[in-house]
Amino acid sequence: MNTKAVALFVRFSSVSRYLLLGSALMGSQVAVAERNWFSASWENDLVAGKDGGGYTNGIYFSLGQRNDPGEEITQSPLLTLPLAWMVDDDPTYAYKLHSLGQAMITPEDITKEIPDPADAPYAGLLYLRSTYVVVKNDFSDHVATLVGIVGPSSRAEETQKFVHKVVGSEQPKGWDYQLDDKFVWQIQRTAVWRFSTSDSSPFDAVLLADLAGGNLESRAGAGLFLRAGSGLARNYSTMGFLSSRISNAVAVSDGWYIYVGGTANYVHNQILVDGNEFGASASEGLENYQYSLMGGITYAWQRASICFSFQSDTDPSQSRTARKNFGAITLAWQI
Repeated sequence: MNTKAVALFVRFSSVSRYLLLGSALMGSQVAVAERNWFSASWENDLVAGKDGGGYTNGIYFSLGQRNDPGEEITQSPLLTLPLAWMVDDDPTYAYKLHSLGQAMITPEDITKEIPDPADAPYAGLLYLRSTYVVVKNDFSDHVATLVGIVGPSSRAEETQKFVHKVVGSEQPKGWDYQLDDKFVWQIQRTAVWRFSTSDSSPFDAVLLADLAGGNLESRAGAGLFLRAGSGLARNYSTMGFLSSRISNAVAVSDGWYIYVGGTANYVHNQILVDGNEFGASASEGLENYQYSLMGGITYAWQRASICFSFQSDTDPSQSRTARKNFGAITLAWQI
């Protein structure tokens, strides 16, 4: 099994990312609008001046709901109920997100009918992710459950060929060699702490701690982000979605901010490196220590927001040293 697969669809991040409703906050991230909101995210490596060679495209649609402080607390989604006991049962407010996304990776040279076995494979992921977030003061707690399928049933081949036809790009020729169909799952918990001199300060620091397990990917990691802008105390919890690649770009309600930072992870297994089998030991050839650098800017009006972001990941293969870069755009609307 080749080892050049990009840090798996779920790391990211970050979801990029056929598709309908799910957990957008992403990053990858969501707009914490009052009541209900819908968001759409698109990630692509064309921003980095390339097409192919690892994580190449992701598109995600999400639907979220939250309560205002003092109202009845939003309840956990069905998929996260087994994890809901972990979080505070008396938060200031809570929100839930449901996301449907599709992501894909390809070799660097998509013109070869028989892909280079030393290169990244062709692989698509179609998933549903539910997330539950509780917020109290300067701490927020996230739990999430993802279910999906890797393989031809993800319809990633059809998506890429359609997009390339529309934009006039070279058609990929090696999808006959993509990973076989495999049901995938992952559970995740992320803690987020905000540090600032006051709620009204235009600057803050956000610390993340993250733990995830499943046959899609298992990892443990942490992240640190610095932000500048307005309304930072209202939206810091969305930074927790940057621990995943399947994370939609961060957005805010009634404010703006820029952010820069990174994450560091110990990765035990990734299905795109391991293949379609989930082993009991760490993957041979997998780079267990993986790092990401991220930056972005987000701006919100009264009922809508937009976010542009950029991410650079280390290669998950021990034999490679090049970084993997992609950009993302997220639009969110209060409904």
